Amino acid sequence: MQIKTKILIISAFFVCLAFVVSCGGSSKKEEEQQQNDTDIETSDEAETPDEAEVADDNEISDDAEDMSGKALVSSIKFTVPEESSTVAEFSGHFAFPDVVRLKSGKLLAVYRNGSTHADKSGAIIYSLSKDGINWEEPDILLNDGSIDDRDPSVAVLSDGRVVMNWFKYRYPADYSEPWVHHLFFAVSDKSGINFGEPIQVDSGVFDYSETAVMDENGIWVDENGEEITVAASSSSIVEDGEKLIIPGYFGNALNWQSMAKTPKTRVVLYESADGGETWTPNEVKAEIDEETWLQEPALLKVTDKRWIIHVRTGVGASPSNKGDLVQSVSEDGGKTWSPYKSLGFVAHAPELLKLENGVIVSSFRWLDWGTSVNREAVSMVYSLDGGETWSDVIEILDCGKAECGYPGMVELPDNKILVVYYTPGGKGIESKIITFKAE
Repeated sequence: MQIKTKILIISAFFVCLAFVVSCGGSSKKEEEQQQNDTDIETSDEAETPDEAEVADDNEISDDAEDMSGKALVSSIKFTVPEESSTVAEFSGHFAFPDVVRLKSGKLLAVYRNGSTHADKSGAIIYSLSKDGINWEEPDILLNDGSIDDRDPSVAVLSDGRVVMNWFKYRYPADYSEPWVHHLFFAVSDKSGINFGEPIQVDSGVFDYSETAVMDENGIWVDENGEEITVAASSSSIVEDGEKLIIPGYFGNALNWQSMAKTPKTRVVLYESADGGETWTPNEVKAEIDEETWLQEPALLKVTDKRWIIHVRTGVGASPSNKGDLVQSVSEDGGKTWSPYKSLGFVAHAPELLKLENGVIVSSFRWLDWGTSVNREAVSMVYSLDGGETWSDVIEILDCGKAECGYPGMVELPDNKILVVYYTPGGKGIESKIITFKAE
């Protein structure tokens, strides 16, 4: 299906993409180095799960871990195939995919498509598949038409319903007023494509053109002198008993003319105890250098008490600056958090997945960043000990000097992981099925 969108390209936006999404660079990885990271295996087919198996496959076995969250397996080996499957590649720019396995056994991928990387034509599109290899014709899931709908994330609740979080971004013509984005939530039935009315998660309006002013400190404020704030997310909702949690990032509307005057963004867990009708923000108060922007968090419940978050950072005046992927750990169910700790490399938009065997996988856009971005790749690391230590980086796709990535993951039966990501330059969405063997 051809989906056509038209919009004036706002070139100034590419300076600011780091708060809500980043553009990186990459170059071709040598075959010799790739073989050090992964074993290459060719596979042209995957099994289609029976519906009767799905409920059990979506549950994490209590026997797969001890109370610390450590996996019972002592080793694991991942095999990343060279071949990939096309999810979508029609006109425009594609980005920010996510994927879930529905209770029916079908796979649902969601992603943004627009005329360019960032403009008001942005719409949320979906594709369905029985096996992660052959994908049905894409269709529109959500399209406001007047504003950019971007970075959708989906999750399947314990009752089979599908929830989605994303954010809407309004781009003014210039910097004489704040650029505003807010976080949204919606619920679908078990089909994953019949979403109800969107609910705004954080407070605030989109149009401050007649009311906003810059105060003496370089902060955008409204007609009442209240600071204008914005929020976003890039990872899916976590279910915690009767509570829903959106890992988000929150801060002031950026001062584009003097970025350093804008207070640094922070991680906020938006929590709802009424099915998403109302939300309460709870900031993650974990220590880190005060010059650090915290962005694109992913949250994982390793056990009921042990939770971890992975967060993209930027250090200095701008959120687009270089910063390592960092981790914080809570041992009391998200009440308190350890100081942020670097994982030793630069990465954007992490996504956390706990396998049935208790192994934790974190996937992301990895960046080879020296004095500038030399290369990027869709990549992953794994942990056998509940997130205490992590493996070396395993590359899934070398993107060269082009934006790509923002992977989503879901475990499939028979020791497989389906990964979806956007291809270099946003030309399309692809999927790969990674196999693993644990002992």
